[in-house]
Amino acid sequence: MRDLLNLLDMLAESTGLAGRKPGDVFRNPAGEEIVFNDLKFFPETGGKYEPEQLEQVVQGLEQDLPEIQWQNSKSARSGGVAIATFNTPDGEIYIGRYLESIKPSATDNKIPNQVGDYRFAGKAALKSQAGLSPQDLLTNKIDLTIPDIMTQLAETLGTDNPLYAVAHKIAIGEGLPITFKAPTDISFSAFRDYFCEILQPMALQTGLFVGNAGEAAEAFLGGTYQDTLISFDTSKTAGLSDSIMTNSEGKFVKVSSKGGKGATASAKNLVDSINELQQTPNGTKLLKKYSDTINMLRDVQAAGQNGAPLVLGVRYNIIDHDDAETIKALRQQPPMSLKNLPKSLSPTLRKLALERGTNTPENVNMYYHLMAAVAHQAAEKVNDKTNFSEAAATILNNGALVQVYTKAKEGKDTWTLTNFDTVYPGDSIKGVYLSASKTYYSTGIKGNFTFKIDKGTGKPKEEDNTEVDPNDNNEIEPNLRDVAADIVDIKRKREPKPEEGGGVGRTKRR
Repeated sequence: MRDLLNLLDMLAESTGLAGRKPGDVFRNPAGEEIVFNDLKFFPETGGKYEPEQLEQVVQGLEQDLPEIQWQNSKSARSGGVAIATFNTPDGEIYIGRYLESIKPSATDNKIPNQVGDYRFAGKAALKSQAGLSPQDLLTNKIDLTIPDIMTQLAETLGTDNPLYAVAHKIAIGEGLPITFKAPTDISFSAFRDYFCEILQPMALQTGLFVGNAGEAAEAFLGGTYQDTLISFDTSKTAGLSDSIMTNSEGKFVKVSSKGGKGATASAKNLVDSINELQQTPNGTKLLKKYSDTINMLRDVQAAGQNGAPLVLGVRYNIIDHDDAETIKALRQQPPMSLKNLPKSLSPTLRKLALERGTNTPENVNMYYHLMAAVAHQAAEKVNDKTNFSEAAATILNNGALVQVYTKAKEGKDTWTLTNFDTVYPGDSIKGVYLSASKTYYSTGIKGNFTFKIDKGTGKPKEEDNTEVDPNDNNEIEPNLRDVAADIVDIKRKREPKPEEGGGVGRTKRR
């Protein structure tokens, strides 16, 4: 039997990176570890891109996931890519590899079990694979009491599991620190970064935290986390929060869980925070300070995806009202050549049309082409010439969100859960930038403006002013039209929703 189990381990390793599970550990010669999260393929359903299609997809991925660490170079035979996400002590990193084609079955795509000098840790890593997140251990994740959570943990872990014992002590408010014998079948990072997501809202309820999370409870819950119901995000790739604590009045606080230094959170929805701040006196003052940003969002929402670029274009003097009307009138016109532009175009529109690149200059849909040109310049104006980035980041960080950091120590034979350190207001969002790069194309409109979030790596790449394929299936940030609509239709239904990808180390945080 042991020989059979060893053979199965060897077979699992031979499948390469496509055979890895979330939580699998990769280790370098110095003993440092990174943890596998997921692996995505493009084309997603298998097959092979044409060279131009591949280039467009890669450009889109690099806009969404700056600083992808490519493990090989593109060749004439390349027809697809794989993007792996790893968790590191300094945040998420993205590892890319070009492939000749993508096999429909993920495990048929052979990718080495190595990232830089980090190698798959083998059999021990298979055991240390997470399987410890709320999504893994909890069947029911919505509106839970602490007894509800403990009942589910008893079923999935067993009451003799040391992790269950730790959870029980948190549940009854026994106090911290808690030292316990190190489990032999999981990694310390899996415990800290995944399992403690379950413990953190429980600790807020039982008062086992340090920091100023109490200020958020005073502002948004009426004073206490007790008697709240806990809901966990249904997706492992949660956005701004990992869990939500809601009281009987429908008031709530979101919890962003951090293990170690952890990755910074990703924004689900700017307007959620606007709505939250409307509930508090300090929040109202903050929104008044940034009223120009709020008004801009309202204007964009009212105009819709076909009007928003024109509204911002006029607002920021990219075009005038006559130019906007001219663009609207072009919607029913047949494609035309950039060499024979109609005389009805003003010098401003001619310049915009000629400056924006396209793969088919002899056959251009001038309506979409000019809309895209205006949209991209408008995004640049908003980001460079206004305080939108500062305003949006401040609103996000001051919303009903508490950052919780797990402080724990790994000993030789024991682990110690030291405390849960809380931060409010948050500081994870450094900037928010308006983007047209995934929605406005010379060949069509895919949606309204979207957001790009700076979480410490600086401003994202400048807006691309060239044509790309609008039919790629890469995920984008929430549509600004839908986001801004919440400003005028505030709804208090609170269920967690899914969100929403060289060397390895201190790189881009997602």
